[in-house]
Amino acid sequence: MEEIIRKIFQQAKPLGSCKMFTGDERTVEDIIKLFTDPQGIEFCIKKNFPDISTYRAFEPWFEEGRKHGIYIDAGAISLKNPKLALLIGNTAATITCDTVEDLHRVVALQGAKCNVIACNWAVVRVRKDDNSTIIKSVHNNAIIL
Repeated sequence: MEEIIRKIFQQAKPLGSCKMFTGDERTVEDIIKLFTDPQGIEFCIKKNFPDISTYRAFEPWFEEGRKHGIYIDAGAISLKNPKLALLIGNTAATITCDTVEDLHRVVALQGAKCNVIACNWAVVRVRKDDNSTIIKSVHNNAIIL
């Protein structure tokens, strides 16, 4: 894990990585926190970072990532009311949001595809990079930002 983190840090530093990423992160949880933080997501989108091969290096920890809403090369999936869905690579998701308890965040990176269906006053914040696709469908007073 430390070798992967070191590689990511070496790639991110010249791009102006945020101060949150020090290169001293040691656990999967440390990296998950960086990649799910709004600043981390913004950095990944703006800098097209990291590349898909770097994300795939985390394959041994894909299951742990899914517990936190990160789906890398997950294929066709359906999610209902995720607080966060970070979709990466070969992932095609249908996401239905119909609750108002949380702001739902959906992010598509590195070629991921997503169909977001929002209804019943749900509020969904979507973000994507230039290589990804998000199709939005809004019903019954819901909002997709």
